[in-house]
Amino acid sequence: MGEVSYQFRIISIGMVVVGVLLLAISLLPTEKICRRRNQLYKDWKSLAALILFFILGYILYINILLKSIFITIQHLIVSSILLSGAIFVVMVVRLSLDSIRRSEHLTNRERHRALHDDLTELPNRILMEERLDYGLAVAKRQREPLAVLLMDLVRFKEINDSLGHFYGDYLLQEVAHRMQGVVRESDTLARFGGDEFAMVLPATTLSQAVNISQKIATAVEEPFLLEGHNVTVGISIGIALYPEHGLNSETLILYADMAMYDAKRNDVIYAIFNPDQDRTTFNRLVMVGELREALQHNQMFLDYQPKVSIRKEGDIGVEALLRWQHPEKGIIGPDDFIPLAEQAGLIKSLTTLVLNKALEQCSLWKKAGLQIPVAVNLSIKNLHDLEFPVEVTKLLMKWNVAPHLLVLEITENCIIVDQERVATVVRELKNSGIKLSIDDFGTGYSSIAYLKKFPAREIKIDKSFVTDMVSNEDNAVIVKSTIDMVHNIGGQVVAEGVEDEATQHMLTDLGCDFLQGFHVCRPLSPRLISEWLQSTAWRAKDEGETHPEPDHPEIGEDVTVESTGKDRVSSQVHDHTCSSFMHPSQ
Repeated sequence: MGEVSYQFRIISIGMVVVGVLLLAISLLPTEKICRRRNQLYKDWKSLAALILFFILGYILYINILLKSIFITIQHLIVSSILLSGAIFVVMVVRLSLDSIRRSEHLTNRERHRALHDDLTELPNRILMEERLDYGLAVAKRQREPLAVLLMDLVRFKEINDSLGHFYGDYLLQEVAHRMQGVVRESDTLARFGGDEFAMVLPATTLSQAVNISQKIATAVEEPFLLEGHNVTVGISIGIALYPEHGLNSETLILYADMAMYDAKRNDVIYAIFNPDQDRTTFNRLVMVGELREALQHNQMFLDYQPKVSIRKEGDIGVEALLRWQHPEKGIIGPDDFIPLAEQAGLIKSLTTLVLNKALEQCSLWKKAGLQIPVAVNLSIKNLHDLEFPVEVTKLLMKWNVAPHLLVLEITENCIIVDQERVATVVRELKNSGIKLSIDDFGTGYSSIAYLKKFPAREIKIDKSFVTDMVSNEDNAVIVKSTIDMVHNIGGQVVAEGVEDEATQHMLTDLGCDFLQGFHVCRPLSPRLISEWLQSTAWRAKDEGETHPEPDHPEIGEDVTVESTGKDRVSSQVHDHTCSSFMHPSQ
């Protein structure tokens, strides 16, 4: 019996000693958790205190085992429980520390992704602005200068459209790598978005900022090897300084952006912000703010310009033309604010507004017994929006307008910019029954190959060819050739800018399908359009009349546009060429 008790004593004491050691080991990860600054981990200090209390209890129990005369099975059971408790504490603490580390790793990774550009791994705009704010705080405290650079690549769009996004992304990565070789460790180089980069230069004077700009330009303008060819890009850099030009991050970024566009306009490497020279740009930025308010306060309205058929009686449509009723400047035409809307990201809201108002008016005409198709101009931004066809369908349902009463006009340059995405959007619009029209034909860079693949019902010849075609033989030949070509590939032709009766007669003789211009009718309000329809010789189709099928099928059914050497869009084509809601003659 004494020998058994001795063995129980040894085993019991051994288990409790191991438990003490395990509890002591658990203090190390517990201390690591307690050192974290997160408020959630402060309560772990209480657990550390409990572990110390447990260790003390274990030691007291060892003392009891040593002093006991007989060690029974009950002592052995208690010792095993204490050992299991120590194992449990160690496992909980270690697993908790591992879980916290994994959570912190995931948090840091997500924060890195949120603050860095996925393509170039450079800081993004959010992180750049954070570092700019920090840099300004240091500069104010130490009374040091600071420079902000905004940079935009030249000819990048042409390369991206011609060679595709894969090589465009590769080029951006290489540009970022070259720029990183120029900047100092204390500088922040960020990708601002698209092909724009930004740089924060602490403790940097104007001469130093200019020197860095020249180094960046030299590095970027070295040829890149793409598809076995040497390709070069340029760069436009805008410079703004603290404290000369601004005292906060928003102002410095704004002024650097203005200087960058000044450099781009003047085709120079860099430009320094100059308040006097950039007053026009500043006024444009003020107008962007006013444009946002105009959208909120219903200052936009539509006029409508008729488009009449000279081959079918009763075939009359209208084109919706956007106007801005400015509270101080009066009526502003779209040529003055549509490019701003493109740059400011407001074009989607403007297009939705125009569509909503135009379809509402179309619905009112329908209730009055008139079937008048309404045409609306689109921006290239709309054709890049994969949700746009769904939004148009919802508006048609909202106003109970049949799809064939809506015509969406797209300038020909829009057809060949980001072709795959445009093709997807255009195909969905066409499949929903909406009519498509190619606007300003003859002014872009596309070829007949694009027209055959684009599912448009009509082609609108630009007014620059129509206005003086009676006196200009070359323009007359262009118009005639266009009409013949479009008829041969199964389309209809609209002549814009018809200013006199002689031009009308000539277009009639050439077989043109529709006329639009001041000779037919100037843009009018909905009320005046109704009065014009009652007084004009042209007659709109009654709602009760059936809608006949067109004389020709739509131009092309395959909207997969293939890009070959001569068909690639020029780098001089800008997005805003695709978005005018009003032509010069209108």
